[in-house]
Amino acid sequence: MDADKVILKNKRHIWMAAMFSLIMPGLGQVYCGKLKRGLVLNFLNILPLPLILFLFDFSTAPITIPITLFLILAGGIVQLIAICDSAYIAKCVGTNYQLKDYNSSLVYILFILIVSAGSIGSGLYLRDQACEAFRVPAASCYPNIVPNDRIIANKSVYKSIDPQRGDLVVFLNPANRQVNFIKRVVAVAGDTVEIKDDQLYVNDEKLQRRKLPQSTLDNIRIEIRGKPLDGEIFEEINGNAKYKIILAKLPHDKMSLNFAKITVPDHHCFVLGDNRNLSYDSRNFGPVLLATIKGRADYLYYPAKDWSRFGKINK
Repeated sequence: MDADKVILKNKRHIWMAAMFSLIMPGLGQVYCGKLKRGLVLNFLNILPLPLILFLFDFSTAPITIPITLFLILAGGIVQLIAICDSAYIAKCVGTNYQLKDYNSSLVYILFILIVSAGSIGSGLYLRDQACEAFRVPAASCYPNIVPNDRIIANKSVYKSIDPQRGDLVVFLNPANRQVNFIKRVVAVAGDTVEIKDDQLYVNDEKLQRRKLPQSTLDNIRIEIRGKPLDGEIFEEINGNAKYKIILAKLPHDKMSLNFAKITVPDHHCFVLGDNRNLSYDSRNFGPVLLATIKGRADYLYYPAKDWSRFGKINK
């Protein structure tokens, strides 16, 4: 009778093994007596973090973001494998299990705390120094960014270079540093910039632009204050960068938005929204201090509309 009680007490439960692996990949294997297998799975699960940190410390290439997403996905796959594997082991072991020295609540808790501390620390460092996800609620960078698009900003790219013309940058709102803005860099330090009759001039040269068909907006059309956004779409060329802009139709009582010529000061850049007539940008708050820029918007990981836009944000 006592032996039966011990056997039932030692039984490895499938649900508990799966739950342990969900909390910490590899812990379900440890629970089922497979210590080495559990440590290997845990190592494979956390391996993407140092690899991602290495990537952002030593590379500013655009492919860094896709590789990062791939590594994060690989970590998730390892966790799924760990859950299924631990459940299978628990099913096979059943009641015929002999407790190991490490099968105790204290060991499980210590295992979780030690591994979690490293993972959380690496994750916070990654978010602070390497990349960060943002949701864009506004239409100021439409048609390239649709309201409620979710993007990833590369926060390490400007460690070695300054923002370039054409970059989409995430920065702190000069009037409220609790709010982030996303705009297009159109001029950098030393450049002159002005707008005349809806035409953008940089260093006294009118930027070339090519009119695009209205079908460009198919699948990503939006409404502003309950009315469809209507306007002319262009491809604007700014140095080596090409990007789409829209000149929304203004009410008859409003004139085109001109801007007098200024010179961008040192350590600043001049930003505009791609939705030129409906954007709060450097025309309102002046050039942006480079130190307030969080990163470059490189990747669209969750499009609000039209999943063909998923991937690298082209400029």
